[in-house]
Amino acid sequence: MTDQKNPQIVPRMIITITREEDQKKLEEVFDSMDIPMCFQFRGKGTATSEMMDIFGLRGTTRLLTGAFLCKTQVKPLFEMMNKQLAFRHKGGGIAITVPVIGMQSCVLEVLNNEDQDETESPLKGDGTEMKEKSKYALIWVSVMGGYSDDVVDAARKAGAKGGTIMKGRRRSSEHVSHHFGISMQEEQDFVMIVVPREKKNDTMTAIMNACGLLTKAHGVVWALPVDEVMGLTD
Repeated sequence: MTDQKNPQIVPRMIITITREEDQKKLEEVFDSMDIPMCFQFRGKGTATSEMMDIFGLRGTTRLLTGAFLCKTQVKPLFEMMNKQLAFRHKGGGIAITVPVIGMQSCVLEVLNNEDQDETESPLKGDGTEMKEKSKYALIWVSVMGGYSDDVVDAARKAGAKGGTIMKGRRRSSEHVSHHFGISMQEEQDFVMIVVPREKKNDTMTAIMNACGLLTKAHGVVWALPVDEVMGLTD
């Protein structure tokens, strides 16, 4: 495990919830901003009709998209999305960003357009206030279909209690696909695991060793801070 190599890299994850028919426009915006990877799921909104009216998301299917970017890219990306998808208008959807407190160094290097480093390690020492306040971390893992059980097994060996598995797809830029030898679009299993903060690094390392980007599972592993938790027992 190594420290974050470039202190100027402050990774964020953007999460958008939009109408399904806006998928192509959103992908075009990400491509124009050289966002290297995005992850997409489809689901149904569960908010009240009144809240759905407020966000302009009445209907059935929602497209949830997540992607990584540097903190400096957030403002221009939001400006472009607002122009192309009209987020400020009813029906445009919502978008949020959250700090990333753990990520493979090879993916981190892609975000900064530097030479790739095949060593996979969680971030540490980022010093963010959110990280210091968070007692738990949410580990998200994206792997090729069929490898989710391997992820859960590795996490359990590191002390995790288990995880939640979802289906979706990963869409990679041409540069990422060529460098790592992965398809531009892949059906994915997504595993969500909540662990105590002190177990985050060990759990991420175990998952990356078993199912990392340079394995047959082509896994991408990242961690997000958790503010409050209910229902977990030690």
